Amino acid sequence: MTSTSSHSAQGAQDLSQIEQHGVDIIPATERRSRPRDLFFVFLGSQMCFGIIVIGGLPIVFGLGLWDAITSITVGLAVGAAFFGPLGILGARTGTSGPVASGAFFGVKGRIVGTIMTILIGLGFYALTIWTGGEALVAGAAQIFGWETSNNLLALGSALICALTIVAAIVGHRLIVATETLVSYVIAAVLVVATITLASGHTPAETTGTLALGSFWPTWLLSAMICAALPISYATFLNDYARYLPEGTPSKSIAWAAGGGMFIGCWLALAFAAFVTSIFADPATPFVSGLIGLSPAWLVVVLMLVGIVGSQPQGSLCIYNGGLGLQTINPSISRVGATIALSLVGLAIVFAGIYVMNMVDLIIAFLTLIECAVAPWMAVVLIGNAKVGGRYQPADLFAFQGGARGSYWFTNGWNKSALSAWVIGTVAGLLFTESSVFTGPFAGVFGGVSLQLFIAGAVAASVYAVAERR
Repeated sequence: MTSTSSHSAQGAQDLSQIEQHGVDIIPATERRSRPRDLFFVFLGSQMCFGIIVIGGLPIVFGLGLWDAITSITVGLAVGAAFFGPLGILGARTGTSGPVASGAFFGVKGRIVGTIMTILIGLGFYALTIWTGGEALVAGAAQIFGWETSNNLLALGSALICALTIVAAIVGHRLIVATETLVSYVIAAVLVVATITLASGHTPAETTGTLALGSFWPTWLLSAMICAALPISYATFLNDYARYLPEGTPSKSIAWAAGGGMFIGCWLALAFAAFVTSIFADPATPFVSGLIGLSPAWLVVVLMLVGIVGSQPQGSLCIYNGGLGLQTINPSISRVGATIALSLVGLAIVFAGIYVMNMVDLIIAFLTLIECAVAPWMAVVLIGNAKVGGRYQPADLFAFQGGARGSYWFTNGWNKSALSAWVIGTVAGLLFTESSVFTGPFAGVFGGVSLQLFIAGAVAASVYAVAERR
């Protein structure tokens, strides 16, 4: 009994203790995570409105509920299959994904993954605290009769921001713990909400108007958007996998990361698809539409989802972004970098509230940044296969003070990997269509978003050929 109490007290102390590591190599004695921790990190991080709202898109595009579910399932399965194996990199090197990518891009070339980590972290973070604040405001308006306003939305977003900063500052242990808790709690809420809403509403079979004019192109468009969601997290994964013991089996890592991502995304997106299918108008803003359909007790629960669900996702994004900023400037502490980026994210949200349509801008931004993530992922996966998962972790930091190592390549850059990334990114952008940028070949596939896979395939081909030479 005494031993159990002591263990519990030690666990509570660990959760409240601020993580001391930044992007340095995690010592073997501190790498005590398990594959199940990786599973719950990427399951729980999807349980927020910033991710959930994406599931309504297939219905908005004109698909019926079951067709939307199949497109979500297939798309997520494809994306998760590419996402999961990336976790091997962190477990073998003990450091973050962008730093570990220096094994292929060069110790200076790791800046490619680092910048993407910061930008994606900010984009998802802003979207998370925006939608979390929107849930609070919409719920308060429904229950208390308050008038919604930009100022109230700004206040709600600021509250969500403050909550996420605390967990991100404490670091890895607290994020893992909250992700696990949220996985159970929010998943149960989504099931209960689905049953409650289903008792009084019938899903529409279809809107009658398909976004791309016919069924299969529209279905494929939905699937590609869903596939892009797991891939968007590619540079984040190893910030958590680095705490796995080096000898953790590769299959366990891949299944844990990919499985957690698939199940978490599927629960979130399938719920949104169902809810959107019972809206009188599928184009209704998701959060306010959901609140409007819900009984008072469920509104209160959904407001809690806005708070509780936003914390793990927001903390994950800003924690990863902070590590990325520290990679660029090691003199900045992890805590300082985390706080700085969270304030930038909040400023983006305030700009979205008072100046521009932030949601459209962020979705367009994430569409463009995915064209850069897919080639980076392709290079890392091919490179990992080439070296058989064997690395020299210390050499990933051998670039200061005249030091050189296995990953110096040409003045710290691997021209093969960098060329593959640039060519792949440009190829993807040529086929991209968004509210801020449209490539010259955007309409070649009838409106289907294939740029993600074009970018990855081109980069993989260029890198494979260049490395053989």
